[in-house]
Amino acid sequence: MGDNRSRETLRGQLETARLYDETIRQQNSSGEPIFIPGMGRTISSAYEQLRNAAEYSEGRLVLQRAIKRFYKRLLFVMRHQPEDVGQELLIELVQAGYLQEGQYGTKTAEAISRLAVEQMHLYGRLRQAHTPQSKALDWILSVLSVRTQDYLQPYAYHLALAAFAYEHFLQQLPKDRLTQTPEEIEDYDIALYVAVHQALLKFNIDVVRADLLRIYSKNASEEHEYVAWNERIDRLYASPQTRRLKRLVSKNGAPFRVLKGLMEDTPDLVDILDNREQFMSAYDYQINKEYRRTIQRLNSGLIKSIVFIFITKSIIGLGVEVPFDLAVYGAVATLPLMINLFFPPLYMASIRLGLTAPSNADARSTQHYMESLLYETKTPTLNLRERTKPYSPLAKLFSVLLFLIPLGITVALLQRLQFNPLQMAIFFVFFSTASFLGFRLGAIVRELKMSRPQSTLSSAFLDFFYLPFIQLGQWLAGKYARVNLVGDFLDTAIELPLKSLLRMLRLWIRFLNEKYDELY
Repeated sequence: MGDNRSRETLRGQLETARLYDETIRQQNSSGEPIFIPGMGRTISSAYEQLRNAAEYSEGRLVLQRAIKRFYKRLLFVMRHQPEDVGQELLIELVQAGYLQEGQYGTKTAEAISRLAVEQMHLYGRLRQAHTPQSKALDWILSVLSVRTQDYLQPYAYHLALAAFAYEHFLQQLPKDRLTQTPEEIEDYDIALYVAVHQALLKFNIDVVRADLLRIYSKNASEEHEYVAWNERIDRLYASPQTRRLKRLVSKNGAPFRVLKGLMEDTPDLVDILDNREQFMSAYDYQINKEYRRTIQRLNSGLIKSIVFIFITKSIIGLGVEVPFDLAVYGAVATLPLMINLFFPPLYMASIRLGLTAPSNADARSTQHYMESLLYETKTPTLNLRERTKPYSPLAKLFSVLLFLIPLGITVALLQRLQFNPLQMAIFFVFFSTASFLGFRLGAIVRELKMSRPQSTLSSAFLDFFYLPFIQLGQWLAGKYARVNLVGDFLDTAIELPLKSLLRMLRLWIRFLNEKYDELY
């Protein structure tokens, strides 16, 4: 079989990923085993489940964000010295249920501590260069948490997929049609790489930052250049250009998402890459496997979403709504309270009932795309439907008017149900949040489809009514991510004292054990 450029690119990425993965896992199993106290495991695990539900994290981001909170608490709040944080981190992560006991030794702990020392030294240099504290803190915690997680759970295969998909889209997407200004032309390559991370891997800005700094070898040897790169990453991660590219990558991303699952489940995939029949057989099996996982992810996502709504509603909604009713009206309005509490989860459950796995036609299209990409000379066709020209002022005005109609209808219905202004505001917040989370549930299915369903009159009407709430929910989610009141409350009121107390108890028990050993 003749060489194929895409297949050669994939082979190189897979070989590099396998070598790196084996190196890290050998390091993790070397050194003396670390003793993990049994005390506090149940409490730590229960708290982490609550904390993750309040943040709606999933996948690799759950562990990465837990590591980030650990470093922020230990290094920047408690001012602990970084030289010995590695062992403390491993103990805490095992007790919280993120890692299995016995898989990590002192070599891993030492590597993590060296990384923490390096990054804290960099933090000091950034502050000396007059970098604002908030930026320096965010940049250091981003890289520190991601690189630490890479020591514990290597994600080289994910980066291999990102590099492979990036090379494909870089060659196939029409750059001239997708750039409008000299700045966009200059930023195009990096913006596309960021878009691949966002669309195919669901990585947050922390992972994107760490990866781009690694690729371009930005290690703060020159502070001003390091600052400029981090500011550029901040800008590009949320830029309109990156959002446009993300939509295009996502529309054509189903074959790569299946490949991602195959790479995760088959570390030795490179060994069968040149055997077309064997590789495609494994790929076809993976498609069916991903479709089954889709159903599981839908059910799991529904539960996470409902728990997320209940937690935020209980802490924010009930904490404001009930006292307000008692103070202003002298009694709690039961009907609005019950509607605000139960309607959003029930609405999400109804969305889940209408979602099913992709069809056999989608499976065939996905299989054909990857087979053409890896084993044929003709490049598969991309879906390039993406608006690049801005809307006219008249079209924007008309859009705003249409946006207000469903909101006005909802206000009228709530008035008929005797909602007061605060209860209406709470309903809009939680119904919009549920609508956006429901839209994200639907995206789990859409991401594995090669085609988009044709709109019917009824679906168009529903889209017209729910789209404003989805957009409002998306806006609220962005604000919530920036100002995570629930997460900040849990971090300050529960996590800081709880984890500090557990750490003190561990140190005390360690001291007693050492004194006991001295008696022999």
